[in-house]
Amino acid sequence: MNKVNDNAPKTYEDWLDTDHIIIPCENKRSVVKKWSDINFKITKEEWRSEHVNKQMGLRLDKYIDLDIDNDFVKYFTDYYIKKCGAIFGRKNSPTNHYLWAGTAKPKKFILPKDLQKIYEKYAHGATLCEIRHDIQQYTLVPETKYHTTNEPIEWEHFEGIHEYTGDLQMDVGKLALSTALCIIYPDKGDRDNFCTAIAGVLLNHTKWKPEDIDDFIYRIAVIAKDHDPDKRNNKGTSHAKAQRKLGMPTIAQSVGDNCSVSAIQTLFSWVGITNEAVEGQAAIGDIIEYGQNRYLVKVNAVVNDKPKQVQIIVSGPTLMKQHLFYDEVISQASVWVPKMKPVEFEKIMRAKYEARSRSENYVEEANENLRFKKYFKSYIRKEKAYTDKKELYNHKLPYFDLGRSSIQFNLDMFEDYLESQKINMKRVDLVMKIQMILEGKKIHGKDPNNKSFVYWKIDKPDIDKEDILVEGEVVEEVQQIDYEA
Repeated sequence: MNKVNDNAPKTYEDWLDTDHIIIPCENKRSVVKKWSDINFKITKEEWRSEHVNKQMGLRLDKYIDLDIDNDFVKYFTDYYIKKCGAIFGRKNSPTNHYLWAGTAKPKKFILPKDLQKIYEKYAHGATLCEIRHDIQQYTLVPETKYHTTNEPIEWEHFEGIHEYTGDLQMDVGKLALSTALCIIYPDKGDRDNFCTAIAGVLLNHTKWKPEDIDDFIYRIAVIAKDHDPDKRNNKGTSHAKAQRKLGMPTIAQSVGDNCSVSAIQTLFSWVGITNEAVEGQAAIGDIIEYGQNRYLVKVNAVVNDKPKQVQIIVSGPTLMKQHLFYDEVISQASVWVPKMKPVEFEKIMRAKYEARSRSENYVEEANENLRFKKYFKSYIRKEKAYTDKKELYNHKLPYFDLGRSSIQFNLDMFEDYLESQKINMKRVDLVMKIQMILEGKKIHGKDPNNKSFVYWKIDKPDIDKEDILVEGEVVEEVQQIDYEA
């Protein structure tokens, strides 16, 4: 609730009694010299004798003034601005100044020229709001009179001029970005893509929580008078994979009127999204899984001032390491990718990877597990699988148990076969692949002489019937069982 306590300064005496630097002004311009000197002071006697009817300007070397120019900004202040003990305005422009003690980086939030057709109808044009702080700046304060309308500037809320309790730059950035996106909100047609793309940008380039993105977009939709804002209420938390695919180009396209991507980037820079991140996202296109540990990456480059899309094929580790990826782009495609900060590269590549698709020409044969299965199948084809277990005991050859549909084999012999094919792997890796890929089990058994005998067994293996040598009785058909099932 707005309230003004009895300590609210209203006269030059009130301001000077509390050691504020007050500058006498006329038509918003200082009427004294050297007012920005660090040692500048003015006494009550000087005010009384020389400046009694002048406007009062508070010098902002120790204060921060949030100056709101576009009324749309005011719809979002309660959501993003932390508590402020000093708020003032005038009848025709209420609640347009928030005042805090302390320091801040001055910043004007101005809509890009691409949006001129949209902002030219507003009284202050492209300017949305401004963070003002500097020894060379001042702001007219209560209860002076505004020069063009003679309206008194009045306190709307005063409990004291305190320091800001949060990240003012980020909070005002959210305020300005919300306002800008509300102003450029599509009248119809592209609203859902517009909101989805906002979520995509924020998911890819910030650490905002998905539910915070939900709220951010929903507020914009409500204030922009979307016909169905509830449909925009879960853009940060639902369908994240799809949302990450849309970004600033989609927003620019939704706005129309030749709105550029760089104009949209300017708006998102207000919440810390850098040019490098945007250029990187634009440069790196979709990732397509082409085979196990092989990915086709589309790269959008500029060659001789003309856009050019190229494709490279990289491994998984290359996707994760920026310098390796850049090397592959230069090596395979001879194009330049804009330099990004490592943290931005990781965000972009992770988002692209999570949204990857599988190629219609996916190379199943490149799957390492499938290759190992084929190695084993080739071993059986070479040595054959005997239905007499004596072959396993006496010669360490594979044995096929017709009754249990299992194959039993000697690990050393299989390892020797792999080495003969120049397929080298450590023993521990070989054992792990047999266990995990072939689902083999190590058996400690006895041979016919009751001596200890160790072998490996695979139930229901996928081997061809012609590779099974049946001894004794004739068997018309040996059922082929796929151990992948």
